[in-house]
Amino acid sequence: MSATIPMFGLPSWVRAAVRCGFPVEAAFREAGVELDVNKPHGGMVTADALLRAIEVCVNRSTEHYFPLALGEAYVFDRFPQVEAFLATSPTMREAIEALPWIRAMELPWLWVSLEETETEAAIVVTLDPELARRPEAPYVIEIVLTACRKFAKAMLGRSLALFSQPMHAVQFQRARPENAAVFQDFFPCHVQFGAPRNALVFPKAMLDVALQGALPSVHGQARQAIVRELEASKPHFASTEAVRQAFEGQSDLLKGGLDEVADAMGIHARTLQRRLQAEGFKFADLQAQAKYARARQMLSKKAISMEIISVELGFSDRRAFTYAFKRWSGISPSTYRARVLQSPVTALRHP
Repeated sequence: MSATIPMFGLPSWVRAAVRCGFPVEAAFREAGVELDVNKPHGGMVTADALLRAIEVCVNRSTEHYFPLALGEAYVFDRFPQVEAFLATSPTMREAIEALPWIRAMELPWLWVSLEETETEAAIVVTLDPELARRPEAPYVIEIVLTACRKFAKAMLGRSLALFSQPMHAVQFQRARPENAAVFQDFFPCHVQFGAPRNALVFPKAMLDVALQGALPSVHGQARQAIVRELEASKPHFASTEAVRQAFEGQSDLLKGGLDEVADAMGIHARTLQRRLQAEGFKFADLQAQAKYARARQMLSKKAISMEIISVELGFSDRRAFTYAFKRWSGISPSTYRARVLQSPVTALRHP
């Protein structure tokens, strides 16, 4: 976790710290975060320092819980085109297309995906295995899910009134914390800890509701501006993001190895491995994360058998897939499927 990343959302940190009752400068100093106003967006920071900063801010907060405050205050200060894209989206489904861009621009350890059942949809957040093992990982999840809720509320606006229960549940894999009541007060829905995933769960119909803020011309311009920005600036984790996009766009690559993915990207395998190492990532971890995301999507469709999922993900048999899924999630794929397909609206009333 020693690789550096752009210091994101600095104005958001300042606003969240003010709301939580402490000076952010002292917190940054304690965490070892050194900002340089002469560099774009305050410069680069190590991932370790960024995680320490979150923990320090949590400990210094006296008036509010910092991860929820930061998620609620978050703005894309480095890439205002993303806010324009979200605000002018015709539907939530199209707005969600921005998730890979946000990952490339802000947090390369983040994997956010849309998963759907017959009646519900979920924005699911997972972290790179190395980050997921860190004690600060739950804070990152809480920040991201809170920010997702904030932007969804802003986009839907009055359309929220079309749904008697706009949000079905917020789910956290972490064990129930001592301040669990803070989460229940903040989220107007069922809050579940020890859940099979980290997710915001809401009515599937919400994805395709026509949004009142839709501006097709501006939306298209924002999309083009984001693509140009990504191409011109070359994201700091360009190779890592390219591998993730390859897995997401070509499911057959989930069965292959480094050589197959490098060939699909048009570069030599050793070159790709060297670039990933320089960016602080391992090919095996990226592939496992992609398999885990694909497995969850397929498990949310009860018509897809475990055998088919095992084959598509490149496992020798169902037993090998079950073993891998337990390692990723802590539960069997059949247990995951049962819990996800059971609507939180009814299931979470009986924890």
